[in-house]
Amino acid sequence: MPETKKGEPGSGDYERVICQIKGVLGARLVTEPDGSISEIHIMAVSGRNPKQIVRDVESAILVQLGVAVDHKKISIVQVELPQLPGEVAEERLSYTQGGRLRLVSINLFTRGLETEATVEVEAGTGGTIYQGHAFGPNAPEYNLRLVAAATVNALEKCCGSNWSIALEDLVWVEVAHHRAAVCAIILVTHQGSEYLVGAALADGDDRQAAARAVLKALASRCYHVND
Repeated sequence: MPETKKGEPGSGDYERVICQIKGVLGARLVTEPDGSISEIHIMAVSGRNPKQIVRDVESAILVQLGVAVDHKKISIVQVELPQLPGEVAEERLSYTQGGRLRLVSINLFTRGLETEATVEVEAGTGGTIYQGHAFGPNAPEYNLRLVAAATVNALEKCCGSNWSIALEDLVWVEVAHHRAAVCAIILVTHQGSEYLVGAALADGDDRQAAARAVLKALASRCYHVND
C-alpha cells in the first residue's frame, strides 16, 4: 500500500505517536534519502498480539499524522519485563481488578490574566473524590488543555506516591464526522515510564471530552471508567 502524506512529519513525530500505543517501549524509523519511510522497528512488551500492535500503529499514524503506512514496513520485537516488586505489584493489581473512575465536575475560574481549571474525579463506587487543579493564561484556546491538565492532577492524587502522571499532549481530530479529543499522558513508576493514549467524542461538550480522554488513557492501563 503506498504512503500518502499530509504535511511533512519527521521521524520524531512518528516515534512520539507510536510510543503512545499500549505496550510499546520504543520505536525507531529508517528512512530513504528522500525522507520516505523504509522501515519501522518497534520494541513492545510481551502479552499483546503483534498484529494488533501493527494495526494500532497504522491507525495512530493515520489519525494523528495523516499518513498511511504499509504494514509490511513495520516490525515488532517483544520482550519480557521483570516482575514488579511487592508494593508496586500489589497496588497495580488492585487498580486493575477493582478500580473505577467517574468524572464528577469541571469548572473554569478566571482571575485577571490567569485561568484556573478544577476537575473532580471519583475513584471507586461511592468512593473518594479527588480534586485536581491547573493554572494557565486567560486564553480561550488554552482552556481545554487546562481541563486535561487538571484531570491529570486529580489522577496523580488518586494514584498516590508510587505513580507520577504528566500530560504530554491534547489534540482534536475528526472521526466519522464527529469531533474527538485524543490525549497522551506519560505514566512513571518504579519500573520506568510509558505513554498512554485515550480518546473521547465531544458530542457538543469539549470540556467533558478533554477530561474523559485523560481518564480513558489511564483506563487503558489500570482503571475502568464509568460513563
